[in-house]
Amino acid sequence: MTAMPKQENHRLGWMLAAITGALLFAAFVNWGGVPTDQRAGIFWAQMVALFIVTAAFALLFWHLLLRSLAPNLRMPKADHLPRELLGRIALLQAGGIVAIFVGANWDEVWHRHYGIPFGEDFFWRPHLLIYFGIIVSIGIGFWALRYLNRRLKGSFQQRFRSNRLVGLLILNAAFMLYALTSDPLWHWTFGEDLTAWSVPHLIMLTSFVLTITIAAFAHMSAVGTSAWRTIASLRYADAVPLLLFAAGLLIWLQLMMIDWDGTLLGVQPESLGMYRPEWLLAANLLACATFTGVMATRLMRCAGAATAAGLLALAIRFTLIQLFDTDLLQIVAWQAALLPLFAVDLWAFYCSALRKSAMDWRGSAAVLIAAMALNVFVIRELYNLQTSDNLTYALAVILTAIGMSWLSHQVADALARHIPAQAERGAASTLVKPQFSFGVLGAFLVFIVIFITTAAPPV
Repeated sequence: MTAMPKQENHRLGWMLAAITGALLFAAFVNWGGVPTDQRAGIFWAQMVALFIVTAAFALLFWHLLLRSLAPNLRMPKADHLPRELLGRIALLQAGGIVAIFVGANWDEVWHRHYGIPFGEDFFWRPHLLIYFGIIVSIGIGFWALRYLNRRLKGSFQQRFRSNRLVGLLILNAAFMLYALTSDPLWHWTFGEDLTAWSVPHLIMLTSFVLTITIAAFAHMSAVGTSAWRTIASLRYADAVPLLLFAAGLLIWLQLMMIDWDGTLLGVQPESLGMYRPEWLLAANLLACATFTGVMATRLMRCAGAATAAGLLALAIRFTLIQLFDTDLLQIVAWQAALLPLFAVDLWAFYCSALRKSAMDWRGSAAVLIAAMALNVFVIRELYNLQTSDNLTYALAVILTAIGMSWLSHQVADALARHIPAQAERGAASTLVKPQFSFGVLGAFLVFIVIFITTAAPPV
């Protein structure tokens, strides 16, 4: 018996990923809440439309960036943006993402406290922060489209492959515009969400995660790859990607764990017509920790980056709770995420320092499964869970660890191939002056604090 060719094996993996994505879309439609009244027909029509548009974006991405070029087209000469420009793009994206996760936390606090329905909250200050972050990404995307049309030559496929970062910025901006318009259309049709897991919210979350990943890719393209190192060798240049990956944890876990956080405030999921079993909690937590942890360690080539991002996210979440002076936000999800993040770092350290080989997705999946076996006690203690369905928990953890580990390694591999070596980029310290980076982010944070503390209550 002959082994399956590598290309065929790779194609099979992406086919399975596509099928899994379609099944997850259907599952989250159900978990997000399905109207049972006269709106059911238009609900399913919108779901079909959203699925078709989302799938069309995936096919467009494949066609422009991954599909083999036609025989009459040749691979274009690579185009490189100046490293200082790359650094500023990443810094701008980081500022926009900070506005998004701060606005999202603030929005949750005000909704829980004041119960303002959709329409009355459209232009309140939490949303203005979120809109600002979205506009930053869309604006950069329009700049990238102008750059592609003026500076790059050939067919659209050739232009997108001349500078993949420029292509990704364009596609991300288009996807974010789609996400931004789908949410108000949804509310206009159905009013308030039945749950926080409405499909437009999940599409918007996807666009935020893509923005964070692309921004980290831009920053690392400017800095260049280095030899594998540990957290003890962090540099000033690592501040921006660490902030980006922490932001990923903050945004992802906030939305995906919000119902379980609500139970700690006395909200009963069953009373809202939904059911959130323990295995689903574990799967969501693990999916976020796996993707963020693998991307942090692989792109930064740093064992310890995943845990550092997790601790930073926990510290930021705690700081936001103090800033809003509220007990309506929880930190338990970010505490529970630390163990799988630490497991990724341990695997990265073993591979880089002891085995002297690259991390592989199978090893990452194995250590994550082991970490979540221990984490079951942490999760049950933090969320006051009484369930003991260990078999379903184990099956959910195994499937999630395998699937997300494979996906995150594939994405990290694809991005890392286009990050130049640090020797080609020169000294990292000449990228963007640390004083400038910290000064810009610091000034922006001061503005956000003033923006929050001077806001009048909405009632």
